[in-house]
Amino acid sequence: MNHRSTVFARKGETLEAPTPSPKCAADNRIESAHESAIPIAVPARLTMCPFEPNNNQRFNALRPDSDEGARDVLPRLVEGDPLELLSRCAEHLAREALLLDLSRLHARSLALVARRIEEVAAEDSDYWLNDRVDEAASQLIHEEQFEERLGFPPPRAEDPRSSLLVGALGIEPALTRGVSVSFHHMSREDRLTFWRAVVAGEPIAGIAEDDGDTREGVLESLRGVIRTMSLSGLPEDRHQKNPHSKTERDTP
Repeated sequence: MNHRSTVFARKGETLEAPTPSPKCAADNRIESAHESAIPIAVPARLTMCPFEPNNNQRFNALRPDSDEGARDVLPRLVEGDPLELLSRCAEHLAREALLLDLSRLHARSLALVARRIEEVAAEDSDYWLNDRVDEAASQLIHEEQFEERLGFPPPRAEDPRSSLLVGALGIEPALTRGVSVSFHHMSREDRLTFWRAVVAGEPIAGIAEDDGDTREGVLESLRGVIRTMSLSGLPEDRHQKNPHSKTERDTP
């Protein structure tokens, strides 16, 4: 049975620029995301693993029979998650600040591990498993870039990333994939600033202190990220009216 929990962005400092000039749309979105305690409904498994795998399960999962194929191994990897792939996937998303669907990343990681499990050695299993999660994430990012470039329609199933992007930036659910593609073209440093401030709800002052930056420097970086994401979520005809705006740092 799936349980869902509601995570609230923590209230932080007022994100107003020190100058008396009117706030830009990006500033308003920062305040909306950070100050208004917007509830973001996410599966409980995003932040925790609801089980405690034992060593026997892990040992058995890593030592398949020579006659077994990927389909035989996969059920053992799913039941009880002995290799802790779900928590590895959640940690990877937070560490790299990626806007990917956790359930898709977990499923892709399971498939890669089941298909290539004969490669792993017991002494370096953690490194090998983390590499498979990283490989799965890279595959999903490139697939979304390809789909967006060719104009494939977004999947019909509800994208769990939509709740964050709608609540924080007011971006339509149908544009989630395109905005995510734009986000993944940004530097890891910029992505982490957005993740910490908007997704994790950390105070701006704390981010600035950790990064050795000023509060205004963090806000400026955050404004740029949100501005780029918002422009990439505009309909094409409206975006053409902003020819000097750059939605992506690189071409997919």
